[in-house]
Amino acid sequence: MKIAWGITGSGDRLTECVTFMKELTKKYNLEVHVYLSREGAVVLKFYKLLKEVKEHFPKVSPELGPNAPFLSGKIQLGKYDFVLIAPATANTVAKIAHCIADSLITNSVAQAMKADVPVYIFPVDQKEGEIITTLPNGRDLKLRIRKEDVENVEKLRRMRGITILSKVEEIEDVVKKNIEGS
Repeated sequence: MKIAWGITGSGDRLTECVTFMKELTKKYNLEVHVYLSREGAVVLKFYKLLKEVKEHFPKVSPELGPNAPFLSGKIQLGKYDFVLIAPATANTVAKIAHCIADSLITNSVAQAMKADVPVYIFPVDQKEGEIITTLPNGRDLKLRIRKEDVENVEKLRRMRGITILSKVEEIEDVVKKNIEGS
């Protein structure tokens, strides 16, 4: 099974996503191609995870523009069983919810939806209120999740072709479902 995994610029839940994807890759013998938004690459470096991602996954492609690398073309040609965005920032979620396709990740999601390739998104901002996240130095950071960000996640839930994941562990359910459906 081949997966296009998009990483956006969220530090919240990033370490958990990387660890879990490494485990799933081994457990299910997955071929995972990683696509980094511009800020995804920045945040992976900040969390000292970029080297680990590059060492573990055979193909890591940073965004050069909305169509570079040409992920949309690979999606349209059926090269991937599904597209996974984990973690997804509030910015990426807002763009997809409002049909703005001006980045590698948002453009690829739009094309996947048009080509009926399943899209799974794990947004970090799913519930209004305060959360505590951990910074790379181990300190806690309190963040306030805005009502508008949660509304965008709810809008994505209603969009055809997109499945919202409530927690990182649900990625395994997606993998199993796609293996059984093959």
